[in-house]
Amino acid sequence: MFAQPVNRRLLLKGAASLAALAPLPAWATIAPTVTEVAFDPAIPALGNPQGDVTIAEFVDYQCPVCKLVFVELKKLMAEDHGIRLVMKDWPIFGDVSRDAARMALSAGPYYSAAVDALMANERGLSEHRTDDILGAIGVDVAGARAGLAARQPEIDALLSRNDAQATAFRLQGTPALVIGGRLFKRGMPVAELREAVARARAG
Repeated sequence: MFAQPVNRRLLLKGAASLAALAPLPAWATIAPTVTEVAFDPAIPALGNPQGDVTIAEFVDYQCPVCKLVFVELKKLMAEDHGIRLVMKDWPIFGDVSRDAARMALSAGPYYSAAVDALMANERGLSEHRTDDILGAIGVDVAGARAGLAARQPEIDALLSRNDAQATAFRLQGTPALVIGGRLFKRGMPVAELREAVARARAG
């Protein structure tokens, strides 16, 4: 678990209040749709894969605010077993972030643990550091890198879809959340995540 205390001010930086946020804008219905964002078959779902509310988070494994948001999402999933979480890898911090995203998506049955471990990392990333993090949770790193050579076109196509969606949403950076068809261009503490989920359930 990420050890740093949650900085609520950082989570809310540059954001409007929850009440002021509008549903996905009309232009976003052209491309992408909520289904395309939340139910891309190439992205494993965390939490409850059959959950009644999906949260999609646009993330970069080197984004410190993403790590704070992930702590809050883990709290939410611990208390609400109806949450389906989708990590939308958007490696805006360059090649190292892209490599970490590729490797997490190549971790097979260790995907959930890989996400946890990369989000818990408090040091800078490098390819070597990513390999160490994933190796420590049991990933066959050499095998994953060998497999990545074959899967890279598929994974890069996924990352390109994520990038196109982020561009369509006019995101300025990570994190951003889509919760039940509503777009939040910021991080949120768990209390506001609960509110957003309740609104999603209410329709």
